[in-house]
Amino acid sequence: MDKEERKQRLIEELGVHFETEYSLPPLAARIFANLVVTDELGLTFEDCLEKRGASKSSISTSLNLLLQLGMITYFTKSGDRRRYFKIADKSDFFIKKLEQALKKAGNESKMIQKVAAYDQENNPEKYEQYKQKIEVYIECLNQNKKTYQKTIETLGKLF
Repeated sequence: MDKEERKQRLIEELGVHFETEYSLPPLAARIFANLVVTDELGLTFEDCLEKRGASKSSISTSLNLLLQLGMITYFTKSGDRRRYFKIADKSDFFIKKLEQALKKAGNESKMIQKVAAYDQENNPEKYEQYKQKIEVYIECLNQNKKTYQKTIETLGKLF
């Protein structure tokens, strides 16, 4: 398998990962994957069109979605009216993903505690049956929140 075939397989694998993990539509996921593995400083709209073989409107919609999500940015070159798309600053991207995970863990913890409080008051038998498991789960969420917060702080200092 030559270099280009390996690159295309990686783009496809990354695309599936981004679809699943970031809930991206397939085309946007593949464009993002292309931007992650490109050797270029950035890709133009035309480059994305050529590499993905989709319609202009589909490419435009996907690029706009990635821009809105903060996953990509663009720059221009002096004397060139085209926009060059690239992945957003990695530190910003990583921090945003960790902040989302932190928020998700916090929301999960609050909801589990609300359900437990409801059960404690309205269904004591059920509460007692699951109390220990809930405590372990809440502790796990709290540890994850601490880890996410520490990692966000560390990344913030590195970049």
